[in-house]
Amino acid sequence: MGRRGFTLVELLVVIAIIGILVALLLPAIQAAREAARRAQCQSNLKNIALALQNYHTANNSFPTGFVSTGPDSFIESWAWSAFALPFLEEQTIYDRLRPSKTFVEPVDGTRRGNRNLADVFAAAATNPAELQPLQTPLPIFRCPSDGTPPLIPVPADCTGTGDQCPAPNNRRDRTVDDETWQRHFNGRYAPGGFQPSTSNYVGSMGFIDASCGGAGSNPWVPQQERCNNTGIFFGNSQVSIKQITDGTSKTFLVGERDKFCLAATWIGVRNPKDGAEMQSSRWAMAHTKFKLNHPITGNHDTCTEGFSSAHPGGAYFAFCDGSVQFISDEINFNYGINDPTSMCYASNTSPLRCRPESGGKLIGIYQRLAWRDDGLVIDGYGD
Repeated sequence: MGRRGFTLVELLVVIAIIGILVALLLPAIQAAREAARRAQCQSNLKNIALALQNYHTANNSFPTGFVSTGPDSFIESWAWSAFALPFLEEQTIYDRLRPSKTFVEPVDGTRRGNRNLADVFAAAATNPAELQPLQTPLPIFRCPSDGTPPLIPVPADCTGTGDQCPAPNNRRDRTVDDETWQRHFNGRYAPGGFQPSTSNYVGSMGFIDASCGGAGSNPWVPQQERCNNTGIFFGNSQVSIKQITDGTSKTFLVGERDKFCLAATWIGVRNPKDGAEMQSSRWAMAHTKFKLNHPITGNHDTCTEGFSSAHPGGAYFAFCDGSVQFISDEINFNYGINDPTSMCYASNTSPLRCRPESGGKLIGIYQRLAWRDDGLVIDGYGD
């Protein structure tokens, strides 16, 4: 008796059914993967927040936002994330870098003991191995949902000191992926084309977009009143929990920034003195002048200075109490600076001023979450 096989029609029907099942299952698989990535991203922020709390316990304050360096523009300096390394189980890298909590004049590539970030670059001129820890990818600083390469890209035509890369002026809703990376880390001492290790987590400096100036040249004296901001991390900051009078559970500590907004780095900043723009302290910190997930990236004035994420609808933030919450990009927003109705004023040459009768009441909830001591009650901002 002959063996009966499948007809061509039956095979086509089976193949069609399998195709339909795959098409139905694929979105669910992708959603499950993204859920896992989001959970890991949230966990990273949680661990960073706990590390910063442990730093606070050991030093009676959170780490300085960045080390203010002096009158020389484009100079590179350490940021808060470098000082957190021992509390993130990265003691080996920290010991190789030996970060100084203050700027040591002058820059010296042969310095022993604690040193400036610029010292590391100066030392790399004769010993390229000095760059290795600065280019070591650290998973704790990477959100798995983000597509930024392990090292911040540098376009071939953007390798000179202080150069501004070509501006793509891309919108978040663009249909063609443009890999042009508008900024780079080249400063006074970093070698041309240097690519720092990527980070997706930036410290909250507050809601003022301003520089950190000073006077003199040797030694340079920062104008600390001007460097001060409303958040936790800024030039030479030493913010303690007792200064967060709005409550640690209602104040941003660290948030996300994704590839579209040019991500960040954990190693430090460059040109921090003049830094009211994306080429400066915004390498490791963010302010809330611009909306969460601002739709445009490009030259200054965009999400390259703020917070953003690859997660639909918002981003994760770690708060000063160690909690992590997802903040919607539809959160109430009102920058308010230099708006007469808010009675709050700031410029690049003077600190923030708010009239007592105002108290910043017309500042948006998003801005107030980046203000550690505005004295106003905030509720119902998370998911």
